[in-house]
Amino acid sequence: MDTRLLTTFLAVLRTGGMTAAAAELGFVQSTVTAHVQALERLAGTPLLDRRPGGVSPTRAGSLLAEHARGVLDLQERMLAEVGAAATEPSGPVRVRAPESVCAYWLAPLLPRLRARLPDVTLSLFPADTRTALTALADRRADLALVLDPSPDPSGADLVDLGARPLSLVGAAATVLPQDRPPTPAELAATGILLLEEGCSYSDELAALVKAADPAADPPRFGGVETAKRCAAAGLGVTLLPTVTVADELAAGALVELPLPAGLSRHHLWLAEPASRWRSPAVHAVRTALIDSIRAGTPGPTPRA
Repeated sequence: MDTRLLTTFLAVLRTGGMTAAAAELGFVQSTVTAHVQALERLAGTPLLDRRPGGVSPTRAGSLLAEHARGVLDLQERMLAEVGAAATEPSGPVRVRAPESVCAYWLAPLLPRLRARLPDVTLSLFPADTRTALTALADRRADLALVLDPSPDPSGADLVDLGARPLSLVGAAATVLPQDRPPTPAELAATGILLLEEGCSYSDELAALVKAADPAADPPRFGGVETAKRCAAAGLGVTLLPTVTVADELAAGALVELPLPAGLSRHHLWLAEPASRWRSPAVHAVRTALIDSIRAGTPGPTPRA
């Protein structure tokens, strides 16, 4: 069997349609349709229920998808082990992580990681917790780092990399008290600046404010830098990982306020698929991330 048929079939299930799968895979739609039809001929039964709003797997299709993931894992393992028989770890490794983690924890690590693993190509993709864990399940990521109090693993194994402090910050001229935690009502009146929906600490802050003022509809921003600059301009306060605002606090562009009651303690977690085989490259990157982040160092020491 051509395993490309399995890859196409899983993409159709993941995206919910032939057109979306074709766009993801870089195929024309007719190729995707032909792959699915060829697979149905081999299976001797329909694998998809086709409806105007998209497709869903039949019972046979769900069973095939489960086996297809195993076959593709085995293929990946076979090729990686053969290629790595007499070489150092090599190949692509895809990591999903929040923007703050990519910029402030991973970016300083990359030069030393590249020196240690020169044949490994590491790609970083910003993603909130839900998106990152979904990417793991859908085989669009090899590893994920998530900043969350206690993420739902949903088929992923988790490694706790330690608590990461958060800071509530605002402009130096903020009217909020700096000697006690602001109340949710005070936050609602002043305004809060949130990151994208799915960011656990932003969503927690939004829930606190919403409980005090059900009519509150705080704005969402696409990234940490935008939220920081808007807070410094006096448009409201924002909750961010402390590492991302350290320079602004030191320079006086932002001030730190006591955290309101009700916010969870957030940890950084490394997530990986529970049942998927790890290539030597993925294993090497996983080890480097765990060791470096736990140690608080920028990355692994290069080989002599």
